[in-house]
Amino acid sequence: MARRQTTREAKKQKDKWKSKEWYSIIAPGLFNRAKIGETLADDPSKLLGRSVEVTLQDLTGDFRMMHIKLKFKIVDHSTSEAFTRYLGHDLTSDYIRRQTRRKRTKMEGVFDIETKDGYKVRLKPMAISDKRIQASVQYEIRKRMKDIVYEAGATHTFSELTSLVLTSDRDRALISSILQGCRPIYPLKRVDIRRMEVLSTPENPDDSPMVSSEPVPEDKPLAEEDAIEGKVGNTDE
Repeated sequence: MARRQTTREAKKQKDKWKSKEWYSIIAPGLFNRAKIGETLADDPSKLLGRSVEVTLQDLTGDFRMMHIKLKFKIVDHSTSEAFTRYLGHDLTSDYIRRQTRRKRTKMEGVFDIETKDGYKVRLKPMAISDKRIQASVQYEIRKRMKDIVYEAGATHTFSELTSLVLTSDRDRALISSILQGCRPIYPLKRVDIRRMEVLSTPENPDDSPMVSSEPVPEDKPLAEEDAIEGKVGNTDE
């Protein structure tokens, strides 16, 4: 009896896999609609709300960007593709630990800004000095960082701001503006945007390929059996 039951369960599991199809996960237009992985689903509506994570190195091929983790959420689908929306980025914890050594001062800020096209974004810049500095100097540096970040948000669209944050060209990056702006106060050793988080989007964002009219559910992790190929990971509920 037990053997018959085991056979039935194995057959049921096999049939479940047969009903699934592969979908290519596509990054938004900001990232040239690059393919960032693949996932399985027996119903395309189950793709909506799944969270996906890749490194910037995976998209650009630049190994210097391997410490930047990009986050996306599937918001739409076609017959064979799942389209995503950019949620923001984080720096890896080991990268942050390497920057914050003894006898250095780490200064962080949390700034909520609104871009020209109506996106509300939270930026968390991180500045590091080569020596320990006084609290009054740290206050002036944070104040200057806030002014620069707010100005960047007010004068750029979301797409432009994201490019300023993620670009590998140090001369055009937002971190370069912070380094130069804080130099009269104290010459910083390094500046990074530790985190970028999209708080809200306009009603009809330009970079949103909405093919279907199904509502997008809250973020949900990929099911254990929905294997991801290559670069794609999942986040917790």
